[in-house]
Amino acid sequence: MPRKITLMSMIAVALAGVATLALVTQRDAASTPATPATPTSAAATPRPETTATPAPPPAFTAAPDRAGDAAVSEILTQVLNRTKVPALAAIVIRGGKVVGQATVGVRKKGDPTPAERGDVFHLGTCTKAITATLIGELVEEGTLRWDSTILEVLGPEVPEIHPALMGVTVDQLLHHRGGFLPRGPAVVWQAAQFAKGSDVEQRNAYVEAMLAMEPAKTPGAYQYSNVGYAVLGKMAEVTAGQPYEDLVRAKVLEPLGITTAVFGPAGSKDSISAPWPHLNGAPTWGDNPACLNSTARISMSLEDWAKFANLHLGHQPTPPLLAPETLAILHTVAGSLRDDQMGYACGWFRPLRPWAKGRALHHTGGNLLTFASIWLLPKEDFGVLVATNEGSPVAGTATDMATASLIERFLGTRAEPLDSARPREKNWPTAASKP
Repeated sequence: MPRKITLMSMIAVALAGVATLALVTQRDAASTPATPATPTSAAATPRPETTATPAPPPAFTAAPDRAGDAAVSEILTQVLNRTKVPALAAIVIRGGKVVGQATVGVRKKGDPTPAERGDVFHLGTCTKAITATLIGELVEEGTLRWDSTILEVLGPEVPEIHPALMGVTVDQLLHHRGGFLPRGPAVVWQAAQFAKGSDVEQRNAYVEAMLAMEPAKTPGAYQYSNVGYAVLGKMAEVTAGQPYEDLVRAKVLEPLGITTAVFGPAGSKDSISAPWPHLNGAPTWGDNPACLNSTARISMSLEDWAKFANLHLGHQPTPPLLAPETLAILHTVAGSLRDDQMGYACGWFRPLRPWAKGRALHHTGGNLLTFASIWLLPKEDFGVLVATNEGSPVAGTATDMATASLIERFLGTRAEPLDSARPREKNWPTAASKP
């Protein structure tokens, strides 16, 4: 593949560029797992839990005097009025079916165009579970192995790999145990934001820059990292011989009937055909750089996102996309885990919640201009997906409020504590910092 962008050119661009908004979800350190800092592999990781054959759920009962959609709309409207986010969308699934959904608010503050059912919202770092699903398929096909190493796969493609990173495995990258920083040093990150060229070329430059550097932590130690999932995207395309974007469409999105997915924000800054991103209520066009397509840059409608969610609740398309054993691997955390720890599997946090009757599948994601949250309860065969076109801290408050209320309304239980893995930034950028 062509390499028009080199590490030196990236650094040169970064040093010449102006300050820009660092668009990527940051994790609250208090929410991340505190599992042992030892290397893991798929063979060594316990695999106790599967969601491929969920128990039959109890019959869904909507609110006594309204249908499911109306109940969702009522809750979202209340949350919208309290938090003042521009738009809010949610969908509730149970037993493999949608039992309620609604979208409220406007696509862009200052314009009356309403947000509509079917609008496309940014999933941010919830993209990771989609990439992990692709990796699971490639493992089943024999294209990759859980213990395939960076050196083995990328050695012939990447000019320089730091010795400490050569033995990092696919399994470790999926579990955020590759030793990488969350997004990389500022000089590389800023260069990525200004980078030009195709998505493949931008990913090549970013991954090559990160692989040449000494890891931030000893591989095997937990460190939530967007870099690791960018490396996974590169490994997938090298072994399969296709760009990551083509692979994920052909192997994950299309088989699930997902038709609305795009990389980056939906619509354009020249129209109001889709929900605009916002920062502190101000319309602000921007997104993560293309090198993060495999980690934090997929957008789709909530109806389509629900199709993906149902796969991870065990509802397979025909023919099945993944073997039950592979789904179980994707849902299992690495190492040991106390009850009070959230734990991280492959694209999923695994918080233990009494109201979920076990460990949930959970993630939040955003790019500081948008926010999305997903809670799947395998023991209940139930899920709530919420998204907004606002990225400041109030977005996390809004999605949490909506999630808790929807769980109480549709499942009949109070989701306390919810304690989502959403970001809690101390120095959040202001609208004046827009890109």
